[in-house]
Amino acid sequence: MKYIEILSKIGLTKEESMIYLDLLENHESNIVTISDRTWINRPALYKLIPNLVETWLISKVIKWKRNVFKAESPKNLTKLFNTLSNNFNFILPDLEEVYESNDNKPLIKFYNWIKWIKNIFEDVINTLWKWDTYYRYSSRNVFWQKYYPTTYSKFIEENKITRYVITSEKISQTKIQKVRREMVVIPKKMDLFEDNFAKIIYKNKVAVIDYNSLTWFIIENQLFAKFEEKLFKLLFKLIKSIH
Repeated sequence: MKYIEILSKIGLTKEESMIYLDLLENHESNIVTISDRTWINRPALYKLIPNLVETWLISKVIKWKRNVFKAESPKNLTKLFNTLSNNFNFILPDLEEVYESNDNKPLIKFYNWIKWIKNIFEDVINTLWKWDTYYRYSSRNVFWQKYYPTTYSKFIEENKITRYVITSEKISQTKIQKVRREMVVIPKKMDLFEDNFAKIIYKNKVAVIDYNSLTWFIIENQLFAKFEEKLFKLLFKLIKSIH
């Protein structure tokens, strides 16, 4: 049975595999004998055997004026494998092209309900891996903590997630210093930065939260996320140099 499963992966049907393995074990046999041993009816054998002959897995021999069949060397199976491999390599560029074209199209999820804001932070947890980094614009009132999942802070700490945060002077006063969190503050002379919007850039996603209308959306796209990350780093570096 294990051989049948493997042979099916290189293009043989279950019945074709049974015929080949039967002849491999029992040597030369006629249709009637093969049918008795494999329980495959003779009409089906007459349809299956020509394909096995064509692929050089079995051969037809005339013996005592009767047609008998015998298995060829298992090395001939490599031809099936190579054909499959070549076909796969032939279509792979086309599949990659389809994948890349789809990957360039942003996937946008939008929600408008207070309950779903928590899903943003749950998605951060589900997306990030250990030692990952995310970037956040934090421009909002101090009520934001009630939207965190109970596992959020624990996840951030245990998985050593690094955070870079741009925020307002007002909000910075409510924050305590934490390991792996670096924060810069927008000077008041530039902008109060208290519009109650937040943006999180993580992996291939950009999440935006509007705390005024309690709506949010996520844009999932590698190129867009990288672009946003570059802009964030430029602004972060600029603000840091001012201070």
